[in-house]
Amino acid sequence: MDDLLPEEFAVKQRIVDVIREVYRLYGYEEVETPTLEYLELFEAKSGEEIRHRMFVFNDPHGRKLVLRPEVTASIARLVASKLSRKALPLRLGYIADCYRYDEPQWGRRRRFWQGGLELLGSRDPTSDVEILVASRDVFNKLGIRDYSFKIGHVGILRGLMDKVDQKIQDSILSYIDRKMQKEAFALAEQHVEPETLETMQRLTEMKGSREIVSKASDLLTPWEKARQSLENLSTILDIFFEIDQDIHLEVDLGFARGLEYYTGMIFEQKIVDEPLSFNGGGRYDGLVELFGGQPTPAVGCSIGITRIQMFLMKKKTVEYLETPSVVLAVVGGRAAGYGLRVADAFRSRGAAVAVDVVRRRLSDVIENAVNKGAKYLVIVGDNEMKDNKVTVRDLVAKTQFTGTLEEVFGFLKM
Repeated sequence: MDDLLPEEFAVKQRIVDVIREVYRLYGYEEVETPTLEYLELFEAKSGEEIRHRMFVFNDPHGRKLVLRPEVTASIARLVASKLSRKALPLRLGYIADCYRYDEPQWGRRRRFWQGGLELLGSRDPTSDVEILVASRDVFNKLGIRDYSFKIGHVGILRGLMDKVDQKIQDSILSYIDRKMQKEAFALAEQHVEPETLETMQRLTEMKGSREIVSKASDLLTPWEKARQSLENLSTILDIFFEIDQDIHLEVDLGFARGLEYYTGMIFEQKIVDEPLSFNGGGRYDGLVELFGGQPTPAVGCSIGITRIQMFLMKKKTVEYLETPSVVLAVVGGRAAGYGLRVADAFRSRGAAVAVDVVRRRLSDVIENAVNKGAKYLVIVGDNEMKDNKVTVRDLVAKTQFTGTLEEVFGFLKM
């Protein structure tokens, strides 16, 4: 679990600001759920991989609690309870820290931040596309262009296994998600007909451009639910491409994600030359009902804030750390109070001011201000205090003048 140093925190906060800007543009309302939840909430549908990596402990009353490993289950709980009377659709966003007992490495931390968009109350394919387009916008606004989407539909494989127990389906999909095809098909062989098994194996090899969907159509003719899911995926892709013809994506018909609550379209957003995904999500139509709410279709995504922050820091393509545009130096023994009053006046006009509280030599203050990217140095001494003026040095143009505060503010257009 990392400490965030000033530059790291500034980059993280920039990502958060962009996600919140997307909330605003798409009409999402931000909510917050507790870091601690009851274990049962995540045991239900979190998936085998996450269940084994949760931080679980007992409270003083013996109740099993967990540090949340993800947030979608908490959102579903919230909609099933406190938001159950709200008119649908609901557009909810969150910024949250999550916890998993992963082996620390690049892109994986035991405490990590996620930003999510959850659209609840619509089965229409346009709601799936909204999540995809909003995901695109977050990356574009961060200046990340070399990304692509991997898109599939878990309903296709579930449709092939329609007569198989839900728990067995979840286990098979979990194996596929972890790239354990041998184990997945060994388990499937015990529960499906040979023709179905062969079709599942063929689907896991079908990936590429959107034309893959039409190639799979005849293959799925005997399985109505699987074929309907394929048609749903085709509609989603058509709408997505209608909005953005230049989007880069790969269709993967054997794609599965670790979380067991997915029922429809699923996706991951990746960056070129990076093995890990930076965003992922999909449709989860049964989760709110599972937690006692009304049947509520839903789709959403979870953007990896920590992973994106680490990527941007590694690339060194951004500097989001905002430094004060003004440094104020007090010279002389009696002008300290006047100097702080001047700094207060600058701040009231919206200027960021860092006061030199070390009382260094003026040449050292200038060097430090330039190194930190400050634009102006304000100098206050006994003479300035006596005349009720300040001296301003433009550190870029290397010019200097003395005047009243109003004259200075007029010159600086503040």
